[in-house]
Amino acid sequence: MAVGTQIPAEVRSQRDKNAYYQSIEGGSNFDGFAERAHEEAYRWTTFGVLSSDESRKAFKGVTKLGYNSKVEDGIGRQEALNFIYHGKTRRGATVDESLQTLQVSSKNALTNLNELSNSLNAVSDSAGKAGVNAQMARAEFTQLMDVANKSGYGSSAVGVAELEQRTKNSYGRSFQDMDVTGRLSINHAYMAASIAGISVSDYLTSGAETKGAADQKLDRAATRAVLKPGVEAWVKEQLAKSGGDVSEEVATQIGEELIQRFYPNDSPALAQVVGALSGNGGLAQDPVKAATWLVQQYNGKGAASTVKTMKKDTEKEEEGLSKKNGVQKDIGDGLRVRGNTVGGRARGGLTHLDEGTPWYHFGISKSSAVHAYEDWHEKTDDEDPVVYNLLNKIKDDDGTKVAVTTKGGKRVVSLADAIKRHRNELASGKAVVVEGDKAGKSVADILGKDKVDPGRDFSKEASASEKSGVSYEEWERKNTKRDKNGTEKLEIGLTPDARRLLTVMDSSGVHGSAATATPPLSPYASNPSYQE
Repeated sequence: MAVGTQIPAEVRSQRDKNAYYQSIEGGSNFDGFAERAHEEAYRWTTFGVLSSDESRKAFKGVTKLGYNSKVEDGIGRQEALNFIYHGKTRRGATVDESLQTLQVSSKNALTNLNELSNSLNAVSDSAGKAGVNAQMARAEFTQLMDVANKSGYGSSAVGVAELEQRTKNSYGRSFQDMDVTGRLSINHAYMAASIAGISVSDYLTSGAETKGAADQKLDRAATRAVLKPGVEAWVKEQLAKSGGDVSEEVATQIGEELIQRFYPNDSPALAQVVGALSGNGGLAQDPVKAATWLVQQYNGKGAASTVKTMKKDTEKEEEGLSKKNGVQKDIGDGLRVRGNTVGGRARGGLTHLDEGTPWYHFGISKSSAVHAYEDWHEKTDDEDPVVYNLLNKIKDDDGTKVAVTTKGGKRVVSLADAIKRHRNELASGKAVVVEGDKAGKSVADILGKDKVDPGRDFSKEASASEKSGVSYEEWERKNTKRDKNGTEKLEIGLTPDARRLLTVMDSSGVHGSAATATPPLSPYASNPSYQE
């Protein structure tokens, strides 16, 4: 009788455990059992980094947030789990901390977890240099990202949150409790965009560099507006006497002297104005900190300085990728598989080149794309790892067509022609596959952003004429069909990166110039494209 009562109870227990995943993802109870098996498998892969309990918490947590195995587009479970894993190894972030960040980022469909992870690394490092608690800085960054998501920053949300947090970190420990969310408000956007001569939409969605440049102009205008005659020259003189690029302590000393000497009775009013114009609400109640903030604007701190640092970090990262993924000169077949290989790979890391032939050809002929690459390789004795690996990723070489940049705009050509005349654009990751088994993805989407050469110069290719293929507009027209509801739709789905490259970015990868059409003139007088 005891056994007879225990068996049904155990069955119910197992069904209840399966139901956890079933209630989140849908599907059958058996599907829930499969997810439990995936959870157990993941637990063993994190040995030595995450404890058993941490692994279970991570797996259940990302699934609850919607990062599951059934996701067809966008960020899936493995990417979210990798974010948590590397968060602990690179930043020392707890599982709970990373899940909180993922919860905020999940509210923005345009968030890229690799970019988010890089921003968190940069925030942590800048906090450490400033003597600020890195975990607290990351928590504030997550809060800023949440505000940016809700304020219309879209794909720029991660970048502008990094900009504000790193700028705040640069001021030092005494600014750790300063509220900077006001710098992400719509009111601040209107003021900064107006003084910079750009539209509010450009300010919100063109990235941290555009926002930082506009913010710096507003901060400088605010600084000059509140300083009495002669004060600016006095601040510069004090900084010069102290050796320039002074410490937080010296900047605070100069700030105290400033209010004692020039604002003996009206320093509270100074603080109120600085707090309102700068968007740093916490300065309004602290005259000394407000004065110190003013000094720091002349001390090489502020939004523009942070943007410059962020650009250097990006350039350094791209240089590393270019060194790793750039063309290998006079290498011959040195990177390819030879007899003395381990696990099917040469020491250079390149697997056997997939010749792209259907199975029924029995390997007799190579694809046109492989022929194009091998012709270049034999002629130069060079190797292009990005294009080589792309050929291995794409299954249907001869059925693949790519949108590339030409003098006449975007043009759709065969993969073979792209290799012959647009190899560098392919290697940069910015070419988009529009037909074939990888249709709708950029090269960076297909290989991964760490497997391309983002700094590869393809300006000569982009400025040359191209006669093969068809214009992207013509291709788009031919491949736009009506569905059963009568709605016109492009027959392929574009990833966010592919869509951005085809419709939002210009040939150099800069916002503001559509690839397939001339953008309309702005109706706002503050925008450079405005015309009467």
